Amino acid sequence: MYNTILVLVVFILYQICDGQNDNSTTFQTPEYIKPCPRNDPNINTCLRGTFEHLRPYLVTGLKDINVPSVDPLVIDRLVMENGNGPFRIKALFTNITAYGGSNYTIGSIKADIKRYTIELTMKLPKVDIRGKYDVGGNVLLFPVRSKGDFWAIFVNADVYVKIYGKEMIRNDIKYMRIDRLNVDFKVAKSRFRVRDIVNHGNIIGEAMNQFLNTNADEIIAEMKPAASASIARHFKSFLNNAFLRLPIQVWLPES
Repeated sequence: MYNTILVLVVFILYQICDGQNDNSTTFQTPEYIKPCPRNDPNINTCLRGTFEHLRPYLVTGLKDINVPSVDPLVIDRLVMENGNGPFRIKALFTNITAYGGSNYTIGSIKADIKRYTIELTMKLPKVDIRGKYDVGGNVLLFPVRSKGDFWAIFVNADVYVKIYGKEMIRNDIKYMRIDRLNVDFKVAKSRFRVRDIVNHGNIIGEAMNQFLNTNADEIIAEMKPAASASIARHFKSFLNNAFLRLPIQVWLPES
């Protein structure tokens, strides 16, 4: 559910930063960018227009700045670890494919130009995620070991992101990078399914599916801090790779 909102951050941050450049080089504006003037008194409204303009390009991805498609979005590897509470587990997810990221609706946008920060909320009506998993640990004091394929559906996901950016200069050209990224989310409904190859064909495998769906709200609440941190680390890395390919002045003209 984070995929779309974090990719969109690429475009916003360049539009809210102090974008003057002493270098006289002229940069060409890509077709997927709808710039917002830095001195626009309605910068947040302008950014909404940017999102709408950007939507079709996010489906195919932006190869020139190394931003992948968000629908579907493919993630090679995510690690989540929770060492507190009744769900003390470490989970490795691989070969992840997420569908539904382009069907976003923007809620609120609040950009602070001077402090290089942005707060953004959005709603995703449905996100379908599938891939492979490997989980070990303890659930309610019982040891758990499971590995196989997983499917998850999240309905009406509300996502919140806050970005803390910093300016950097390379070859006398100003760029933007993410210094810190915070994420949070809430889902109205969810459903899980696993095909366990460790406990395949016995009662434990089916019991796990029943447990996941019966206790979905509690599991999400318990694992949310670990999930948020893991996903934030992943997207911070690849978004910063994109930032280094785009000078600030491309995104934020002076007028």
